[in-house]
Amino acid sequence: HTYDYEGLVANESPMEQRVPNVAEPATGYLWANAARHHLTHRNYGEFVDTKWCVKDVWEVSPATTGNTISACATRVINHGEMLPANLGGKASPWTWPVPKIAGNRATKKELVGHFDPLFPDFKGEYPDQLRADEFLREFAGFVEARKRGERKHELPELVFLRLPNDHTLGTRAKLPTPSAQVADNDLALGRVVEAVSHSEYWEDTAILVLEDDAQDGPDHVDAHRSIALVISKYSPGSVEKPFVEHDFYTTVNMIRTLEDLLGLPPMNQNDALASPMWRMFSGRGEQAAFVADYTNRDNGLLYQTNPEDNRDAKASAELDFSDADAADAQALNAIIWRSVKGDEPLPEIVRGKFPGR
Repeated sequence: HTYDYEGLVANESPMEQRVPNVAEPATGYLWANAARHHLTHRNYGEFVDTKWCVKDVWEVSPATTGNTISACATRVINHGEMLPANLGGKASPWTWPVPKIAGNRATKKELVGHFDPLFPDFKGEYPDQLRADEFLREFAGFVEARKRGERKHELPELVFLRLPNDHTLGTRAKLPTPSAQVADNDLALGRVVEAVSHSEYWEDTAILVLEDDAQDGPDHVDAHRSIALVISKYSPGSVEKPFVEHDFYTTVNMIRTLEDLLGLPPMNQNDALASPMWRMFSGRGEQAAFVADYTNRDNGLLYQTNPEDNRDAKASAELDFSDADAADAQALNAIIWRSVKGDEPLPEIVRGKFPGR
């Protein structure tokens, strides 16, 4: 069977064919909940299918001719060539060819007209800095709209922003190293937080971040754990000493928290029974604005690539990076570990139990 994800089944769109999607939950997704209750929402790269100018799996799917997309004069942007105007129109600092976007389509009806057509889905060769550039371009427009009092052009009430490069491409030759891609991912998020926290929206905006995914990798508590961040003016911590929540939470708790913040009802009994992450908003509203750390851009880490003769170049080339979760997780874990730790043995994977509460 095919690997079905993000609104596509067998690499085709049930929505466009006007047939039910067998993978969709009966109560829909969070953006459907927002749409049903007339909240404004916008999506950046989540459940959006990107067509790329480079020849890849999308162009040879049964729904296409298999030909290259004629609208693309070139397929990639090489080092030193000019980036598109929406990305600043500057020369590309990346030392590998950056793929060009041919077009985007939504895979859910609620997202039609509610996604950024210039913001792509998953592709590891496309830097998260460019994703941040595009989001921040639109965000600057939302800030200006708020200053002018143009409510219908302000920041939407619910925003999905996808920054996927923490998955990495392993150590594929001449492509970014795992360390470069993690640094790219971190800085992209930092730039978004910096912009929001220095804007008029800091008073009434919360940023909830969930890492997808931790690659099911070794962890001293449990291999299922992932990183979650809650960022707002009402944090009980501070920039110098962030608050760490030690209660047990899942993704469903984060969904419930978003629903409560937006005044949305639960979608089903799972989020209805989940506890909101209320302690993360128990501060006095004194959280200072954040400043992004540009160290790994300035020292060149963001632009480092894997040498052709690296030990796992062949194994990395054989992994499937066409989607965020298609590569073999255990094989990729080992490759990433060796790229950072060398011959140090991999830690044993821990499978903990749910805490008794």
